[in-house]
Amino acid sequence: IGKARLNMTVLLTARFGLTSPTIISALYQISKRQALEHLNKLVKRKLLILVETHRSMDGRIYIVDFSGAKFAQELMAMPVPFRRFNPPERGVNQNTIMHDLMNTYILLKMAHEVSRVEPGHYAYGGLMTEREFKKVMTQADTRTVDGLILERTREGNCIVAIEIENSFKTKAQRSSILLRYLSALKANIYGKVFMISQSYEIVDDIRRLHSQLYTELTQVRSQQTKQPLMTARDADLLEGAIVYRTKYCDELRQLFYE
Repeated sequence: IGKARLNMTVLLTARFGLTSPTIISALYQISKRQALEHLNKLVKRKLLILVETHRSMDGRIYIVDFSGAKFAQELMAMPVPFRRFNPPERGVNQNTIMHDLMNTYILLKMAHEVSRVEPGHYAYGGLMTEREFKKVMTQADTRTVDGLILERTREGNCIVAIEIENSFKTKAQRSSILLRYLSALKANIYGKVFMISQSYEIVDDIRRLHSQLYTELTQVRSQQTKQPLMTARDADLLEGAIVYRTKYCDELRQLFYE
């Protein structure tokens, strides 16, 4: 178990870019104290680096050290980029720490969910992190989502984009995001988008703005093509593909904000 946890912790930290005692505690179903001991052992082995920050609910996060990046690279047989910062805090985007930790938690949680349609089977398959998505999808008109996960259904598999929304956005921002979703859906990069938040109010606001934009964007013409930014069929495609998942709101709020 110890070796398996060491491998998994280093691997996930490299893939997601960071981890914390709360994530490890939930993943391995151990106490926060045990999670802290586990992570600090990896720091002593120079596989992880401790970064203290008030932006995390734990007051700290962990990122991979050079040896950890090389170790994860060996486990995955894929390159893991590493850049050393002094101090390490400079290599972390402080503004997205809570968002990134929530994203890590949700993707790992979904990967463990059992299907309600087919008891005894997992509801979701493999996942791709935001970092990995950025490497693969370089098109300018494709929005970088927070992750992808494979949904297993009786009708077949469907790639689902995961979007963690922990703050409000303007209508202009939502408009740009919708058009990028549309581009990705038409290109079959993914077939659904799950909107997930710690706040019911944020999810309701997203739904309200989307409802307005489905009509408004069909009436606005592109300056380049002189065609509507969105057709009625495009609006129907988006409306059918975007799913507002409020089932995680209470859990995320209690775990990350209380």
